[in-house]
Amino acid sequence: MKITVLGNCGPYPRAGGACSGYLFEYEDIKILLDCGNGTLSRLFQIVKDINDLDMILLSHLHSDHLSDIMVLRYAIALSKDVSSIPLYAPASPQEIFNQIQYENAFLMRPIEENRQFSYKGLTIRFEKMDHAVDSYGICIQNGNKKFVYSGDTKYCDALIELAKDADLLLCESAVLERDKTPSTPHLSAKEAAEIGKICNVKQLLLTHFLPKYDRQEIFSEAKEAFDENLILCEEMKTYSV
Repeated sequence: MKITVLGNCGPYPRAGGACSGYLFEYEDIKILLDCGNGTLSRLFQIVKDINDLDMILLSHLHSDHLSDIMVLRYAIALSKDVSSIPLYAPASPQEIFNQIQYENAFLMRPIEENRQFSYKGLTIRFEKMDHAVDSYGICIQNGNKKFVYSGDTKYCDALIELAKDADLLLCESAVLERDKTPSTPHLSAKEAAEIGKICNVKQLLLTHFLPKYDRQEIFSEAKEAFDENLILCEEMKTYSV
């Protein structure tokens, strides 16, 4: 298993950067996790043939996680030799879910809480998180390895349960602790690190960085709670699970 970071910013990109998007690969399987603005051209650097993309999983329907889907659908629809691609996403907000489809580019699959399915030796599981809209954490396992992506969420028991003993936890860390309020719908770097520690994850890969922050400050805050195998992910870099 490996994960390539196509974009790691939110809710808007830094100069030259992109918002949330990740390519998960296992053997010949390719799964796109989120598709925020700026990620599609980077995806095409790796996936030359759209038919090689097995499926798309959208954690939630905020623009910084899905806006390039609205462009990818044109590429699929205009390529007569490309089949419709399975796309799993929350059905809410319904108006956004309904807008995604275009010329049968996708096989739309609403995510339901605790949904789980198997695909070519992988087990893919969704758990509902705590965010401003319906948002799901994603777990992908092959029996030996466990990869978990938090999506966007507050600190919640569901993420702790999902991430337990993960080989790699890709976790949002959208704010610093000093800026967090009770209504903030995201994890701080400190909270993400605490979850990594509680869950006994082998690697903690932080993402969803607010461009105004100094990355070293994010790292330092997280390092206080999780001091081994802590990584601030870099765009267009691949990490092994």
